[in-house]
Amino acid sequence: MELKDKVVLITGSSSGIGKTTAIRFAKEGAKVVINYHINEEGANETQKEIEAIGGDCLVVKADVSKPEEISMLFKKVIEKYSTVDVLINNAAIPNDKVPYLEATPEDIYELVNTDLVGPMLCSKKAIELMQKQGYGKIINTSSIRGWEYGGRSVVYASSKAGLNSFSRTLAKMVAPEIQVNAVAPGFVKTRNYDKMSEEQCKSFIEQTVLKRWVTEDEIADAFIFLCKNDAMTGQVIYVDAGFTLK
Repeated sequence: MELKDKVVLITGSSSGIGKTTAIRFAKEGAKVVINYHINEEGANETQKEIEAIGGDCLVVKADVSKPEEISMLFKKVIEKYSTVDVLINNAAIPNDKVPYLEATPEDIYELVNTDLVGPMLCSKKAIELMQKQGYGKIINTSSIRGWEYGGRSVVYASSKAGLNSFSRTLAKMVAPEIQVNAVAPGFVKTRNYDKMSEEQCKSFIEQTVLKRWVTEDEIADAFIFLCKNDAMTGQVIYVDAGFTLK
């Protein structure tokens, strides 16, 4: 797929991987929809950076764990751009907020609804548009925690494992017109690690083969690659500095 003038909706694009990816797609000439839930300042910063390079973008506040807000998000996108060519389901709660054995049902619902149900509902909306135009790309942001097991993050890991299965199963359902894939980042130095000690951060890096952090740009590279490559579907690409080799 040629990205110039394509409409790319990236949920959770006010900071971190989502923000970097939004800017990278804008540099490719895409029209970018910046979505945020809480971080309005970050969304505005993303918008400013895109507009500074002459990019076309739209900012929409929406909580992807809530069906009515997903409907509103797509309504606003259609009002401005008429369609969605690429959906990147990136919005997520990045870890279990409460240890699993102490978690309430509400704690579990919040994470699963954001990290798994949200992408499923956003994808349904996108597919309606993509099937009408006869093409489209859906890419889900998974995680190394969705691999064989997820450490101590039981609910998060289960949601990401579910997202991997969703990506592969949906890919077969909507082929050949629409391609569905996932990118599974390893340890990326986002604000999620800011409150962790140097020792904790070092322990993560020691689990990788390459002994280093993955950069946000390296994750964005994978998203762009999957959008440009029309021969891949149902794949989960691990950008993890070799974590899954261990």
